[in-house]
Formats: sequence, C-alpha cells, structure tokens
Amino acid sequence: MKKTEMMQMKDITGDVVLLILANAEALAEIGINQKTIYVKVLGYDDYGLWAEFSNFKIPKLKTAKGKKPKRLMYQSVTGSLLIPWPLIISIVHFPGVEGFDFPSPFEHHIGFVTEKEENLD
Repeated sequence: MKKTEMMQMKDITGDVVLLILANAEALAEIGINQKTIYVKVLGYDDYGLWAEFSNFKIPKLKTAKGKKPKRLMYQSVTGSLLIPWPLIISIVHFPGVEGFDFPSPFEHHIGFVTEKEENLD
C-alpha cells in the first residue's frame, strides 16, 4: 500500500477547490448565497483563505477618455476575496484532476454568480 502524505495548504495555492461554508449568509452582501462554492485559491493567512473573485461588477469611475460617465456604468473585474476561517467547514482539493489544477483552471466558468451580476446583465 502506498503511504499517503498529509495535504498542506501550500499545495492548494493556485488550484480550484470546493469550499463548504458554515454560514453563507455572512457573505450574502457580496452575493455568495450557497454553502458550497468552487474557488481558485490565491493564498491564505491567519485570517482566512484568499480566493479569486472573478466577474465582479464595480462602478466605472472614468470613461476611456478619462471623463466621469454621464450615467452609472459597470465594469467586470477580478479581485481577491478573503473568506474568514470561521466560515469554512471544509476544503475539498482535487489533486491531478484536469481543470482543477494549475495552470488554467478557469477555461470555463467555475464558481458562483453574484446576485448583483445577475441583475446587471
């Protein structure tokens, strides 16, 4: 029998994981309403897990010409989202599974759709 090594947090950085959340309502303000979400792990620290938050809609402050828009416009950006450790029940890693490991786990949509994103389209 092959001895299995213990998984280390450093091994999941850059990969897509499944997070099981204790309290999705705590993240509802930013549009996370599910108890299970797939995220790309950017890193971790004492406060929690840093995940890629793609296709997040934020107000556009300037037009391409550098002027303030006449009406409210939005742009899609990718940001980093901190998910605090107390909100995470479990992390499921899929080592070696195609599409869930480096280098390009996001060729197709993986993750969650925010309520704000749904309302803006």
